[in-house]
Amino acid sequence: MTSPMCSRLPQALVWALATVLVTPAVQGQVVLKPKLQPKTKRVYNSESNTKQILTLAGMDVETKSTQFAITEHALGARGDDGTLRLVQTIRKLQQETILPGFKLTFDSSNPGKKAPLPQLEPMLDLLRVISKAKTTLVHNKLDQVIKVEGFKELIKDLDPAVRKNFSEQFDPKIILARWKNSNQRIPAKAVRIGDTWDHTSVMDLEAGQKISIKRRYRYTGTVKQGPHMLHRITSRSLEVGLTQDPPEGSPTKITASKLKIAKGTGEILIDLKQGIIFSDSDTTQMTGTLTIEINGMKLDGRLDLTIAVQTKIDPSEK
Repeated sequence: MTSPMCSRLPQALVWALATVLVTPAVQGQVVLKPKLQPKTKRVYNSESNTKQILTLAGMDVETKSTQFAITEHALGARGDDGTLRLVQTIRKLQQETILPGFKLTFDSSNPGKKAPLPQLEPMLDLLRVISKAKTTLVHNKLDQVIKVEGFKELIKDLDPAVRKNFSEQFDPKIILARWKNSNQRIPAKAVRIGDTWDHTSVMDLEAGQKISIKRRYRYTGTVKQGPHMLHRITSRSLEVGLTQDPPEGSPTKITASKLKIAKGTGEILIDLKQGIIFSDSDTTQMTGTLTIEINGMKLDGRLDLTIAVQTKIDPSEK
């Protein structure tokens, strides 16, 4: 007969072996998605740069745009139903757009400055409205965005033609989908150093244009910046698509496009202790061919478009 000690020995060895094998793997995992912290306020600085060269009929049309914004994110108390409201207020907005032969500038500290041409004034009207934006993102008890408030009020006084051209960019349903899509870049499940995952982001532009970019993300571990221990995610752009569903009556339409990624890299730094994305940056260049229909006439062309964006916590708020 086998003694009780002998019968327990193999089981003890199995548990010991399991502890050795499993514990390091568990300890090496981390959930990267930040947890919202009620009754906190953060201030972010954001900068975006766009450079576009559109070649039609052998002629290059180059445009550039730079935008800088300071935005306050204020979280209230969690409600009895578990909801949490994040109020976003734009403190400062500056933009410079260089068009062929013209330069258009806007500064929220001097919003009344006129455009160089009356035809460009609607663009400034749009920026004047955006600079006053105060919008609310409603989260459920799982910190998922379930509702967006404030955008209808934001654009109600815009010129009807301008509002129509930018209707999708300010549609609450589309904005909600955009926020959900952005949040999905960071997985809710635990990951290990070296793990990768793919995600496709969609940018809604004016006149019904959409740019979709597929990126591959990788968790690379932690880095230290000053007193902050940050979790680092890198990204590489893989594929891009450009489509357009123009508003009714639009004289121009992109009917076909074939773009590829020329280069594209990004980085997300997460401060899990504070429950925030510390910084978020990406630069992607896309090139290729497209066909544009202008008043019924089709033109084949080439596009070289670079979009660089960076958002980071305000240094004074760290």
